[in-house]
Amino acid sequence: MDKLVTGPKLCIATPLFFPTYGGAQLRYLRYLPGLRAQGLDVSVFTGTATPVDYTPDDVFASWSHYAQGTMLPVEAINGTPVHRVRLPEQSGGRRRLMFNRSLLKYCRDPQHRPDVLQLLGTIRIGSIPFIRRLRRLGIKVLYSVTTASKVTRQKSGFDSRLFRFRLIYNATDGIVCNTEPLRQALLDMGVTKRVDVIPNGVDLARFRSPQPGDGVTELRERFGIKPGELVITAVGGIMARKGNDILVEAFSRLHKRRGNTHLLFVGPRQPGLEAHHLEFQRKLDGLVAASGAPERIHFVDLTDNVADYLRAADIFVLASTREGLPNSAIEAMACRLPVVMTPFIGLSDDLGAAGREYLLTERNPEALAATFEQLVDDAGLREGLANRGRRWIEANMSLEKTIGTYAQFYRDVAAGSKA
Repeated sequence: MDKLVTGPKLCIATPLFFPTYGGAQLRYLRYLPGLRAQGLDVSVFTGTATPVDYTPDDVFASWSHYAQGTMLPVEAINGTPVHRVRLPEQSGGRRRLMFNRSLLKYCRDPQHRPDVLQLLGTIRIGSIPFIRRLRRLGIKVLYSVTTASKVTRQKSGFDSRLFRFRLIYNATDGIVCNTEPLRQALLDMGVTKRVDVIPNGVDLARFRSPQPGDGVTELRERFGIKPGELVITAVGGIMARKGNDILVEAFSRLHKRRGNTHLLFVGPRQPGLEAHHLEFQRKLDGLVAASGAPERIHFVDLTDNVADYLRAADIFVLASTREGLPNSAIEAMACRLPVVMTPFIGLSDDLGAAGREYLLTERNPEALAATFEQLVDDAGLREGLANRGRRWIEANMSLEKTIGTYAQFYRDVAAGSKA
């Protein structure tokens, strides 16, 4: 049962909240019950998803019956009231403008006005006037930065992207991020507002080793995975940044040497019809077809049971170019999976040490294939990495510890305390 509400009013605001595969949104979704139990009065303000974020038979398709700009009936997600505005289905400036205007109207209502507003998701420079208006209402506006940017500091001349980032971040009352290197990158950009570091939290009861009755065997059988075969799993959107193409090429090499393996991608295709997205999808489809084992490469779309797929795996891999503190990797560690990663912008010792809690290898097909082969052949290596990874998460990233830190952070911000 939730504790009596004694803390400040916190509103988490993001254009997409549920259903979505976005890491930050899913993370805060899991924090909601704990934040309420800590005494915070929590609500969510969000928009309707775009069609690519839900399946046609989903109940959320009923959103289309509402006129754009209309507030939908309040719903409860994880026991927290969610206020949702009907937004245009296409991404772009009109959708962002409608969200900003609706959020401002919502916060002007004394019944809803929060003490602290936590913004999630991508915000653009056009949001700055709305952020300023929200702050003039006496609301402390925070922004969550969860992924390292390609732009960190101005080396010479004028960098327009860096300039825009700096304007947006300094328009808020503060930034919360999940690693110390990400905090330093923000300071290098010229952020002058408070920047707090709070590591991601993992639900250790949900993300754990498989137990009898979990249905792991049945899930594997759905993909034609036989007893004794090993599954390499990657979690995240299917996009160039995540390196899905490199993983298919690596798996193709591995399969020629070790045929008792499967590759499983858990995550939706990158939304949008932009040329570069379509080009990447065509490239990926071609690589799968030419892999020599297309029947052993599996794709799972948007799902809310990622933990089940992790428990059904034998090896986890992350081949991204940019991350903050990747949920997928720490959740895999919590499930006692041996983790393979390639170097990425944002990699830090928050994930433990390479060679101890995880393996770090070059971001190319041959190097990844060699590392996979090493793990496939050495059950002792897999077991050691799995055990050390789980212990690291237990010691540093439990959900309870993170929620407690967040709750105190929001109390301090509401009270006007400085970092």
